[in-house]
Amino acid sequence: MVVSIYMPTFLKNRTLWGFSLAHFSVDLCAGALPVIMVYLARHLQLSIAQSALVIGVYTLCSSFTQPLFGYLSDRAAATGSAWSKWQSAVGLAWLAIFQGSTGFAPNYGVLLVLAGCAGLGSAAFHPHGASGASKSGGARKTSAMAVFMLGGNTGYAIGPILAGLVLEAVGVHGSIAISFIGLALVPLVYFAGRNTTHMAVPAPATPAAPTRNKKLERNLAFSRFAVIALLIVMFFRAWTQSGITSFVPVYFSQIAGLSVPDAAKVLSINLLALACGGLVGGVLADRLGSKRVLISTCLIYAPCTYLLFTTHGLLPLLIAPLAGFVAGASWPPLIVMSQELFPKNAGVGSGIALGFAFAMGGIGQSITGWLAEPEHLGLQPALQMLALFPILAAVFVLALPSRHKQVAPVPSAIAVSAK
Repeated sequence: MVVSIYMPTFLKNRTLWGFSLAHFSVDLCAGALPVIMVYLARHLQLSIAQSALVIGVYTLCSSFTQPLFGYLSDRAAATGSAWSKWQSAVGLAWLAIFQGSTGFAPNYGVLLVLAGCAGLGSAAFHPHGASGASKSGGARKTSAMAVFMLGGNTGYAIGPILAGLVLEAVGVHGSIAISFIGLALVPLVYFAGRNTTHMAVPAPATPAAPTRNKKLERNLAFSRFAVIALLIVMFFRAWTQSGITSFVPVYFSQIAGLSVPDAAKVLSINLLALACGGLVGGVLADRLGSKRVLISTCLIYAPCTYLLFTTHGLLPLLIAPLAGFVAGASWPPLIVMSQELFPKNAGVGSGIALGFAFAMGGIGQSITGWLAEPEHLGLQPALQMLALFPILAAVFVLALPSRHKQVAPVPSAIAVSAK
């Protein structure tokens, strides 16, 4: 019922769907890369460690550089540079070309370079695409972000399936076929970027003479603390989801006794539910408030995570989608909160939410892998420990500012003043 109120408006929002379809293509490539590496490992005779390093290089280049590309996006918008129209389109094209070329890499060194370059394309797209999608939603930014995240999460879930079908049929050179999807969407995302650039905002009021404002100073101090709290919430959320995504196939095939294909189905169910949860969570956050949605989803996510690695039989097939749903529902509010805490640099806020936080989650994932070794905690206890992190995240959500209705629009980093 809640979703039906907003969907007619968003179905007509061509700018939002342009960014969302491009996000689908970008994250489809990310989801396809691990499967592509299975075939490339055979073709180039790579070890498991070498294959993991290729994926790691892609992840690092696509994560840690996102705040930088967010800053470039904000600067381009503020100065009226043409880059503010092109960044998402160039990022998508760059990613598609270099990832499509991975299947033609003649050796391991070239493959590492191609993976790193592809990651930079992803990093260029995400902050500009996220801030553009948020801006296109008007007053319902979180709902718009939910549609944007739905595109990415769906692509990430479909990527492994599509890569397996294509590469099984045509071999490693089939990587180029996956890139055609992204290249076909480049004109669409260019026009989406151009539309958001033309969105004007009211001219700022003439500032009063500078005076000491204790209330303003307190608010600034609170904002700094809120940014730290937000990063911690994102870190715990990303750590939990990264752990589930990375270790569900291993756990259910080695501990729960499922076959590898059946274990993969548990993960696919989780990821598809995550995509749906992102859509619903964004709409609910606009209607009920971001903090309420975040606290509720964190408190549900914790027992779901624990039960996922405790129960047996058919129960995991029921718990996996619920865990994915609440994990997805928490993400659009977090991204919009990050943008709002950087009101003059929404691109930087998007880059932190979509890049840096995921990179930190990858570090947490590595810690979980170390704890999962038999000489430490073991696989099952290490995965059950992930259930603590959503509870800790809920505590830090309390430190985040409540979102109130604004009496005047807040200038976005991707908007420019009317000329």
